[in-house]
Amino acid sequence: MRKQNIVVGTVSILFGAGIILLSRDMNMYDENGILGERFWPYCLAWLFIILGVLQYIEVYKQRLIDNPPADLSSAPVRQAYWMTGVLVIYAVVLSYAGFIISSLIFIPIIMRMMGEKRLSFLCLVAVLMVACIYVAFNIIFNSPLPESIFSE
Repeated sequence: MRKQNIVVGTVSILFGAGIILLSRDMNMYDENGILGERFWPYCLAWLFIILGVLQYIEVYKQRLIDNPPADLSSAPVRQAYWMTGVLVIYAVVLSYAGFIISSLIFIPIIMRMMGEKRLSFLCLVAVLMVACIYVAFNIIFNSPLPESIFSE
């Protein structure tokens, strides 16, 4: 596992350095002092670099402590694999069915996988979450949510 962590840390640092290098010709702020096109990539690049360094620190700390290897076939790990599969299916369905329909289906499924059994609570939370996201993005931020490819 240490080798994989070292690779992840190295890739993270290189990725951050690449973002900084590729965004060096962009403006950090425009003439009015408003954030320019380089600001967020620059912040993200430093986040990658810091996380890569933290990954190295974690590897160093783990060398001091002898931990048994992780059991990748345990029940919680298998549940995480299933949830990842559901997320991939959600991402595909999102483009075909749009945000509202796919989220109304996806949220109760994930909640059920996490142990919630009350059907009324599953439905209520799904409807409230989708409604809050819809109001926040479509009405407040005026940013459209993904629509079905069939409605375009």
